[in-house]
Amino acid sequence: MVSRAATSGQAYVHVDGKKAATVHLKSSTSPYRDAIWTTSWSAAAKHTVKIVVVGTKGRPALTTDGLVLPKQPPGPPHRERGWHAP
Repeated sequence: MVSRAATSGQAYVHVDGKKAATVHLKSSTSPYRDAIWTTSWSAAAKHTVKIVVVGTKGRPALTTDGLVLPKQPPGPPHRERGWHAP
């Protein structure tokens, strides 16, 4: 989750040591708590997520509001809750 602004730059998202995405955070409005990247896994396991600030010329910063790590509800996956069967 991030706050976006006209002065916000870019960031790389790495998962388990591999680059998964480049996110562009510049915005003419200033939304906050904006989800910039999502993923899911088919099974529970330990993963490492790393956000790297690119240092975009003229707008080298970004503001993080937090990370959201939802827990899967007990029982079988529920499509209406956003959980999908592997």
